[in-house]
Amino acid sequence: MTRLTGPAVALALALPGAPPVHLPGDAGTASVRADRATWIVGARPSPAAARVARRARARRLTAGVWLVARRRARPLAAALRARGDLLFAEPNRLSRELQGPPDDPLSPQARWRDAIVDPSLPPPPVTPDSPLLALIDSELDASHPEFQGGNVTTLGGQPVVNEHGTATAAVAAAPANGTGILGVWPGMRALNVPLPGEISCADSVNGIVTAVKAKAKVINMSYGSPSLCFAEYLAIQQAIAAGVTVVAAAGNEFANGNPLEFPASLPHVLTVAAVGPDQRASYFSSASAAVDVSAPGEGILTAVPQAFDSEPPDDGYAHLNGTSFAAPMVAAAAAWVRAARPELTRDQVTQVLRLSAQDLERPGWDAATGFGEVTIGAALQRTPPPNDPLEPNDDIEWIDGRAFGRADPPIFRGRAARTLAGQVDAYEDPNDVYRITVPAHSRVRVAIKPRFGDPDLAVYTRSARGIAERSALLARSQRGAGRSDRLTVRNRAGASRTYYVRIYVHGGSSRLDSAYVLRVQRLR
Repeated sequence: MTRLTGPAVALALALPGAPPVHLPGDAGTASVRADRATWIVGARPSPAAARVARRARARRLTAGVWLVARRRARPLAAALRARGDLLFAEPNRLSRELQGPPDDPLSPQARWRDAIVDPSLPPPPVTPDSPLLALIDSELDASHPEFQGGNVTTLGGQPVVNEHGTATAAVAAAPANGTGILGVWPGMRALNVPLPGEISCADSVNGIVTAVKAKAKVINMSYGSPSLCFAEYLAIQQAIAAGVTVVAAAGNEFANGNPLEFPASLPHVLTVAAVGPDQRASYFSSASAAVDVSAPGEGILTAVPQAFDSEPPDDGYAHLNGTSFAAPMVAAAAAWVRAARPELTRDQVTQVLRLSAQDLERPGWDAATGFGEVTIGAALQRTPPPNDPLEPNDDIEWIDGRAFGRADPPIFRGRAARTLAGQVDAYEDPNDVYRITVPAHSRVRVAIKPRFGDPDLAVYTRSARGIAERSALLARSQRGAGRSDRLTVRNRAGASRTYYVRIYVHGGSSRLDSAYVLRVQRLR
C-alpha cells in the first residue's frame, strides 16, 4: 500500500532536525509549557562531561542527558560547549494524558476488542519469556478485580490520581478471570511505569529508560504535548536501538487546531489514531503525516479505580474516549505479533502491523486513520518487508558517537563491495545515514537503485556534524523516480578518510516513502 500525500490535512511536521540549544531567557522558551524550576542539557556521553554535569548538581536522566536547576543551565551549557561536548539544551516540557471528552454513560457497550482480533483467534501462551509491554502512564489501581490472576504489575511509587493508568492497562492486558472485560492479549505480561499527574519531559525520559532497563519489548505512551522535547526524542531512539517497539497516541486535538503531538510525531514511533464503531475517524482524533494506524477509541468499556468511577452502576468500569485507549490496543497487538513471530525484527513488526491494517476512509494511507485499523490476524499472515538493520540512523550524530557514546562501524572499508536494502519515509524514517571508509588515493562509487518511490542520494565529508550542514555536502544525486542515483567519491589524501552517505525521499515526490538497494564499491 502506498503512502501518498493528500489535500485534506496539512502534512508538514516539525521533525527534530539538528539538536536545539535553547537556554533560559532565550526567545521562544517562554511559550513552551514547561517546568519553570528545571532545564534539560545534553552532552556527548563521556566521563569528562559527566564530571562537569555533576559539578553543576545535575541529575542524570540517560546517557549524556542531565536535569539541572534552571539557574545552573546556562553555566553548565557554557562549560560543556567550551569542551566541545554540548549537544542540546531545552526547557523541561510538560505533557498531558490523551483522554478525550466523556461519553454518554448510557451508550451501548462497544465490542472494541473484536475489531482488533477475531474472538476465535487464540492468543499466544503467556510465559515468563513472553514480550513485556511497558505502559508509561499514571499509577494503576493494582487492587482492581480486573487484574486478579493476570500478569499486570506496577513499579509503584505514585498515588492513584486518576483512571488513566488503570484503564490503559486493562485495555491491553485484562485477563480471562471471569471478571469484567478481556484485554487485547488477555493476561499478557504488562508493566505499569507510573509517572506523576503532570508529566514533564524528564519524567517521560525516566519512564522510557526504566522500561528499557526492565527489558520491555513494547512501550506504550498515551500522553503528549505540542512542544518537541529533544531529550525525549533521544531516549526513544535509544529504545529503538535496543529493539523496542515504541507506540504513542496520536492526540485528541483535531477540533482544537489539530496541532502536532509529541512523542507521537517523532520518527520511528508507531502512532495510533482513534476510530469509532462505524470505522470512521473519531471527531477528536488528531490527523497528520505521523499517523500510522488506527484502533477503536470511542466508548471503550474498561476498568477504572472505584474512586474515579463516575458512571452508574458504580462497578469500577466506565466508557472512555481518546487515542489514549486506541494506542495500548496496538501496543498489545505488537507484543502478540512479536510473540507469535519471534523471527521478525522491531522494524518488521511495525511494518506488518501497518501494511496489514484494514483500509479505512479514502483508499490507501490517509492522515486521519493511517494505513487503517490494526487487525492481528492479518498481521500474523503478512509477509514482512526486508529488514532495515541499522536503525536508528537518521542523522550523523546518531552514528558518529555523539548521541549514543559509540560510533557505528563503517558499512564499507574499501575492500569487498557492500550491498544492503533499506527504506525511508519522509516522516517515520526521514533519512538513512551510513559511514563509509575510502582508502587513500582511491575512488569509490556509491549507488542506489529504487525498489519503489523516489529516493535521493547525498555524500558528506568527514567534517560534517549533521545533514543540515550544507558546507560539508560533497555531492548529491536526484535523478527522478525509477532511476538509479550514483556518486563517485575520490580520496586524494595519503590516508583513509571517513565519508557519510545519506539516502532520503525526494522532496517533490508524491509518495511519502521510498525503498532502495544501496551498493558501495571501490573503483581503483
